[in-house]
Amino acid sequence: MKKLFISDLHLDPARPDIQACFDQFIKTCLTNKNTIHSLYILGDLFEFWIGDDASIPVYKQPISQLKQLSDIGIQVHVMHGNRDFLMGSGFEKESGCQLIPDLYTLSNKGEAELQSVLLSHGDIFCSDDKDYMTFRKMVRDPTWQTEFLSRSISERLDIAKNMRQQSKQQSIQKNSEITDVNQQTVEKIMSEHSAHTLIHGHTHRPATHTFTLHKQTAKRIVLPDWNPDAKVYELCFG
Repeated sequence: MKKLFISDLHLDPARPDIQACFDQFIKTCLTNKNTIHSLYILGDLFEFWIGDDASIPVYKQPISQLKQLSDIGIQVHVMHGNRDFLMGSGFEKESGCQLIPDLYTLSNKGEAELQSVLLSHGDIFCSDDKDYMTFRKMVRDPTWQTEFLSRSISERLDIAKNMRQQSKQQSIQKNSEITDVNQQTVEKIMSEHSAHTLIHGHTHRPATHTFTLHKQTAKRIVLPDWNPDAKVYELCFG
């Protein structure tokens, strides 16, 4: 049985092309349901999420598609990203998905090199981007989230729009190395979780990086953002 890993779909009502790719993916999963054990979506499933009350109606189609997968027995696990970190219990109920924390460890009974696999959205490793890390800490704070969700939907939309505009402007001005992961941070966190395989998204720089960690071979697998040619990463677990 396979476990599938995808990330950074950025589903958006304004991007029917991305939704079309997702439609095809769901169709493939339904067709091959007997070979798929679970699906892990490692953050930024949606382009924005300003609360379950406001966003569930916006993303009714993809949420119902995820429910189709869970209804036929495919376990769907969703991780918060930097765009949809406000998904909550309402999303879980409507989609049939299970929200999992960033830095989630999978145990495998198969090949030795895959004994411990660490999953992450990936932004936690971008420690050289000090401005972003400060922002990340702020919006992940429960007090900030409670205050934000207490606002009207129109206010939340305005705040989210301003945040996205600021983020785009800052990204243009930053060196690409700053917005990528910091290798020392990667190794530190992998060591803390006793993992020698890391799977993440966020950076939109798909690749498989091999390095040495505690005298053993380690891998960092970076998932692609969503596009017609994006490959779904698979692991066969025992």
